[in-house]
Amino acid sequence: MGDLEPGSMLPGERELSEKLGVSRLTLRSALATLQSEGLVEKVHGAGNRVLDFRAHGGVDLIAHLARYAIEGGEMPLRLLGDLLEFRRLVATQILAVIAERGTPAEVQGLRDQRALLETVLEDGEAFMREDLQFARLLVRATHNLALELLYNTVQRIITQSPGFEAAFIVNAPQTLATYDLLLDLLETRDPDRIRSAATKVLEPLDRKTLDRLSALARMLTGPRPAPEREEA
Repeated sequence: MGDLEPGSMLPGERELSEKLGVSRLTLRSALATLQSEGLVEKVHGAGNRVLDFRAHGGVDLIAHLARYAIEGGEMPLRLLGDLLEFRRLVATQILAVIAERGTPAEVQGLRDQRALLETVLEDGEAFMREDLQFARLLVRATHNLALELLYNTVQRIITQSPGFEAAFIVNAPQTLATYDLLLDLLETRDPDRIRSAATKVLEPLDRKTLDRLSALARMLTGPRPAPEREEA
């Protein structure tokens, strides 16, 4: 990402298909996808122009950027940080809304889901799946359709992004402890109090998660041993 400047033109279809080693039909399908995602635009009689992804792309582009980083041998820590911050900002407001609108049954459902998370603490894949379900229950308890649809996009990003599952498991016990605190605060039905508390507890949680992911990345991509010298 960033190899092509916004405003530059892609090569013609014949040249591009030969360079990529794909058929014209496959190429046209890929270009149509890029156009729908706001990454290129078709210019009549001229070809395809590269667009500025920051100005035209959607949040689902994060999944592609993460895959690009992983394929380059990097853990997408910056992207994870951005996504965690986005989740934190939204979650803070969602919790305040639930304090006003959420039913006792919905709050109990959240407690039940939190209890289920405890049983899969040692299973990374299952923990991520059930944690995402916990988030979905939170969103549903706002009774806001727009938030539910937004959550669907965010969930797709997370499940389609390689490496993002690590963010769920490196700090799982602390995550559950934070959920316990927030669920207790929901019982107060005080939006201002829970908004303030959520801001204070979620930011350190995310910071610790990123620190542990950074340490994991250093361990996995540490310095490689120098090649052995050939004997004369």
